[in-house]
Amino acid sequence: MSLAVALALMGPLGVASAGEVDGDLKTGLYSDDFDSGPDLNGVGTASGQKVTFGGTFHNVTENDGVQTGSWSNTREILAKVWNTQATPFANVVVNASAASIAAGNHDAAIADWVSHVKQYLDLGSPRSVIVAPLQEANGTWTQYGCDPTNFKTAYRKFVDAFAAAGIGQSQVRFAWAPNGWTSLGCGSLADYYPGDDIVDVIAISAYNFGTCLPRATYETPAQVFDPYLNEIRQTVNDTKPFMIAQTASPRPSCGGDQTVWTRTMMAHLAADSNVVGFVWFNFNLGWETDWRVWTGALTPGWKQGVQDGSTAYKWPLTDWFTPGELTVGPPAPENVPCDAGPCDTIVWVDNGGQWGLRDGLYRFAPVGTFYFGNPGDLPFMGDWDGDGVATPGLFRQSDGYVYLRNANTQGNAHVSFFFGNPGDVPLVGDFNGDGKDTVSIWRPSQARVFVVNVLGEDGKGLGAADFDFYFGNPGDTPFIGDFDGDGADTIGLYRESTGFVYFTNTLATGNADLSFFFGNPGDQILAGDWDGDGDDTVAVYRPSTGRVYVNLANTNGAADWEGYVGSYQWVLTAGRR
Repeated sequence: MSLAVALALMGPLGVASAGEVDGDLKTGLYSDDFDSGPDLNGVGTASGQKVTFGGTFHNVTENDGVQTGSWSNTREILAKVWNTQATPFANVVVNASAASIAAGNHDAAIADWVSHVKQYLDLGSPRSVIVAPLQEANGTWTQYGCDPTNFKTAYRKFVDAFAAAGIGQSQVRFAWAPNGWTSLGCGSLADYYPGDDIVDVIAISAYNFGTCLPRATYETPAQVFDPYLNEIRQTVNDTKPFMIAQTASPRPSCGGDQTVWTRTMMAHLAADSNVVGFVWFNFNLGWETDWRVWTGALTPGWKQGVQDGSTAYKWPLTDWFTPGELTVGPPAPENVPCDAGPCDTIVWVDNGGQWGLRDGLYRFAPVGTFYFGNPGDLPFMGDWDGDGVATPGLFRQSDGYVYLRNANTQGNAHVSFFFGNPGDVPLVGDFNGDGKDTVSIWRPSQARVFVVNVLGEDGKGLGAADFDFYFGNPGDTPFIGDFDGDGADTIGLYRESTGFVYFTNTLATGNADLSFFFGNPGDQILAGDWDGDGDDTVAVYRPSTGRVYVNLANTNGAADWEGYVGSYQWVLTAGRR
């Protein structure tokens, strides 16, 4: 087993079948600004994952008086979304009754609006848009609402207008977007369904209103979504992709915590076999409530949901815009590095002494958490007793002691001893191949390694080095691994300013046995046996994205696997799982 030195932190999906969209849950956001770019990009940066959908609201008359050749409100609104590398989810209304729309009284206005959408699509290939005509038509609050027969004809007017403009399924998909609950006396959800031939995506609106509004109650995500999703599955269609076209939970407490609700919502929707996305209504409606998760700062629950692995990002949505009827498939398979264990994995440590041990390098991997140590301690992992399980250790710089524990649980150290000189950095590895890890020393001021093949005596000192040597330059970051698979660990160094990796397969001064570039400047190095083949390869943690990029061969090239870890004070290689 090989284990990396702890590193301080500054802070490929499969292809679906034709007509089948992958079942991963994708995020989206409505901005209340004409230019949605800053909001969509802000959420992506703050969470470490871009949003897949940018929600927009339109009226067929929004371009009245606009010279088509010079300016288009519709074109610009949609382009602002696309330029953030998100796909527009465009709701569009007509300020008229469903009967008036169905009678053809607004055909010219609909055709004109479609011509402005075409301007957006013509800006460059392969632009696309999801259009939701006449959203929430089963509610009496819409001018065209509570008239299912005429609504279905009115909905088809939009589909026909796009066809007449020569815009096909490679550029536009249509969403049926009713409200979750239907107004009293207005029928049922099934009454409003326009038909399988002209509906590509089923997308409902459903909100947790909380207790801030009269006669409203705080509801869990299951209470908000499940009754309507199940009704649609049972009475309308159970094979098409579902979305939550609009959703939110109040920013004020209103009977519950928005952070908890958001994180729970992501996990709940990710577990639904039909749901492939949601779009959050990021508006502050003073007369109603403040629905925003993003105000320049992001509600923590959003980032936590991303960190949990509940969501995925995809752009462009190639599988959505492959002509043919859309159905929903399983979540896209991962290129998981470890098909059969044991393999190394990742552990994070936050600044409060909580450790999070991932069960493996795959989405939705369970994370076991426990507390060990104090803020300011330098954490690492190693197999101290030779039982094949890596457990925590730490160096307490305030007293100069190393503390080791032989279980991944909260508790006191099983072994402690005095370590090195001020400024020394602990290196953890099995340097003599006896199956047990020990704590050795990297002295940055000298670029010198001191290898110690036994643990320090409990309560005493580390003991004399078995041997020492010089390697690298001051400022290099050391890491440990069994790079040639011979059962014994050796030293590698990473030059963070350039992304240059070099290591030796012997514990002696000399030239590197192998060197290459991996990662970007500022990345932080890890090494482990990620695929269980017996030799260690490098990975990097990128603080700017909160992601780990794993290479399965010690060569230049793109990462073989990447995954979100989050922003923690430390990320370590955790040993065999």
